[in-house]
Amino acid sequence: MRWNSSIDGTADIHRISSGSIHVRRCWKLVHLVCLLICLVDSTLFASAFGGKLWRLVTRKRNGSAAESGQTFQQTLLTRRTINNFEETLPKDWEETLQQAIHVATYAPNHKRTEPWRFHLLGPESIQKVCKLNAKLVSAKKGPQAGEKKLKRWMAIPGWLVVTCRKDDSSNDSHSMLDPMSIAREDYAACCCAIQNFCLSLHANGMGTKWTTGPVNFDPGFSDAVGFSSTEEYVVGTIWFGIPASQPSAPSKKLDLDDVLIRHD
Repeated sequence: MRWNSSIDGTADIHRISSGSIHVRRCWKLVHLVCLLICLVDSTLFASAFGGKLWRLVTRKRNGSAAESGQTFQQTLLTRRTINNFEETLPKDWEETLQQAIHVATYAPNHKRTEPWRFHLLGPESIQKVCKLNAKLVSAKKGPQAGEKKLKRWMAIPGWLVVTCRKDDSSNDSHSMLDPMSIAREDYAACCCAIQNFCLSLHANGMGTKWTTGPVNFDPGFSDAVGFSSTEEYVVGTIWFGIPASQPSAPSKKLDLDDVLIRHD
């Protein structure tokens, strides 16, 4: 490149200034590339910048992880069994429910049998279950008690029945006395799945109640819900919705020292 010099060197100074600007821009580009590399390889980043910035990034990440851990602990500690719900479900309840079921399927499952099934009840199925339960209550406690229970149950906004698949004749609710049976493993997996489900809904502002009772094991229950009792058995019915009130923390009968047994 030919330079057109002037007597006072103005052109040279202008060229030098322009070159400096280009050099600075190049260094900025180099720094940006290094920053991108560090996201892929922390070792390169540490060697290039003396590890100072990497330690700062790591510290922030660890802080975020600690905050996430505390949030998760609070989710575990603040979940409650909800007995009273608001009348209607939130607008996005189906998306929230599907997310909770997805999370539920990541529960521990020793044999990887994925035995859980989730039956979401609609208005017709809910009415059938409620009437069946009212019939059972009436037979035991009288018509008035049955009507009261019917009204109470019909006010529950969300219903999910969780069942466990029977893979063979030995895998049912009557074969769990064998500690090595698949039935016991699958039942435990379904219980873990329900806990995941309840925690997920709680984290998203919804409450649950895990219920079991005579109606769940009545011969007419599977027909009311719409599943085959020869292929599945009930683990529990989950009521869900927006909590009308938040119960206080239950009092614990045992302290940590009572339940933690240390062995040499």
